[in-house]
Amino acid sequence: MASNVLAALVLARGGAWPSPAEAGLAGAAGLLAYAGGATLNDVADAAFDARHRPARPIPSGALSRRGAALLGGVELALGLALLALLGAAWFWVAGLAAVILTYDWVHKRWAGSVVLMAGCRICLGLAVASGAGGTGGAAVAGWAAALGVYIVGLSLLARREYVPGAPVAWLGRRVGQLLAGIPLIDAAALVVVNAPGPALACALAVPLGRLAQRLAAAD
Repeated sequence: MASNVLAALVLARGGAWPSPAEAGLAGAAGLLAYAGGATLNDVADAAFDARHRPARPIPSGALSRRGAALLGGVELALGLALLALLGAAWFWVAGLAAVILTYDWVHKRWAGSVVLMAGCRICLGLAVASGAGGTGGAAVAGWAAALGVYIVGLSLLARREYVPGAPVAWLGRRVGQLLAGIPLIDAAALVVVNAPGPALACALAVPLGRLAQRLAAAD
């Protein structure tokens, strides 16, 4: 998520680094929007998790469903507010909220929700780019399209883990690798606009992501 935000800022500025304040504000907005969507996803999936993943916070009793809904709503609202403070176009902010909420409530019932998953990343990126002084033209559009295709493919592969007889362990490893590889899309787009420093920063997020996955698996 952080690399997506950095890429959006740099692409919108034609390859220039953002200021620390702008990067911090955009990063916080992205993190809060992501956290809000993830928390509200748990609210929507509470009944499913009670049957299949009882260790999740809501089924386990660590957090009530109402409390989780309140927390997720606050996280998402704060993320959207920070995007507005950044100067993001209202329609991209509204679009981000719409795709997050729609995905959370329909993803278990609609196979096409993989497009909404991609839409979450795309709308966040376009909202950040619009707050950085513009959409960045073809560079941002091409990056957003590539990111969307990658996320749709990744999401379709992840869904195969729930197919009876699927090689769950192998799929889990591949999905983890592809998740960690998302910053490579950002890095490639930044190389195209001759921004090697930001591109390297995004590329370095890949091994850091893999390390985080291994640490999480060890807990």
